Parts: sequence; structure tokens; C-alpha cells
Amino acid sequence: MFDPDFCEKQCPICTRARNGNPVAKFFQTIEMFVTFGGCPWGRARQRKYGVGPSEPLPLRKGEPHETN
Repeated sequence: MFDPDFCEKQCPICTRARNGNPVAKFFQTIEMFVTFGGCPWGRARQRKYGVGPSEPLPLRKGEPHETN
């Protein structure tokens, strides 16, 4: 029902927080506390990818490091 890729690629809070935006990190921390672990899209992302909404995806073998 909830798309884990929304959290990964489109969520205005999570994507900015994972990229290091301090304001987004602040709001994400509050959200994680209030919702006891994240919104439904963040929880779906955790089920699919095995990492929380505030964590970047792990690199796969042979995958180049992402640089910004």
C-alpha cells in the first residue's frame, strides 16, 4: 500500500536528511520519535531495503560510490 520508493527518492524530508540537510535531519528526528520509528513510507522502505529512513542504502558489490 505504501511505496518504499517514495521515501527513497521523493520524500521531501527523508531525501534531504539523508543528503545531510540539518533542518531536514531535525524534522526527521522529531518524526521518528513521534511515530515510533518513521512514517508508513519509511517503514515500507525499511522492509524493502533493510535500512531505516534516516540511513543511506548500502552499497552493493561492484557498485561505484555515489558522489555529490
